[in-house]
Amino acid sequence: MNNIYELGSSLCELLSTLKKNREYVPLEILQTQYRVPYETLKKQIGDTATAFVKEITLSKLMINPDVSLEEQISVIQQAITASGMLKEMSYTLSKLYDVELLHRQALKLRTYIEDALYPYIALQDCLVVDMERIEDTPIIYNTITQKVYENGQWTKQDLDLHGKLLIYAKSSPPISAATKQRNNGF
Repeated sequence: MNNIYELGSSLCELLSTLKKNREYVPLEILQTQYRVPYETLKKQIGDTATAFVKEITLSKLMINPDVSLEEQISVIQQAITASGMLKEMSYTLSKLYDVELLHRQALKLRTYIEDALYPYIALQDCLVVDMERIEDTPIIYNTITQKVYENGQWTKQDLDLHGKLLIYAKSSPPISAATKQRNNGF
């Protein structure tokens, strides 16, 4: 969280400088006489904004260790592209100079990414049976998120899995369109 704050603060300062430059200096002069510092400033903004958005969207993102990382990265990239959020974020930076809005947009993008990864995370949903109290109703648990499903919602709960039987549904990870095509639809 501290890194997000530092990046956001730095981005605010850089955008403030860009906004002042654009308000008080004609664009033609910025692009000719002040081309090098102007381009340097835009690159700093781009680099800082990228780091800021990546920190929000990808930091501590849960992935399934039993499924290929490349496949999950591909799903993340598809979610980012399909969301259309990059274009909105670019507009927010270049026209509105609004870091708070950018932060909200990055959180929204993270939700799209988490939703896209959910089928992979759900592969780790299991029933937890206490072997010492076999008559008790099993608990629905996800070993990646460490959440228990109770009363229609997932809640964080660390379970001691020692001496427990974990029963997973027999399923396979979602198959990408490219994989389906290679396997003739199967």
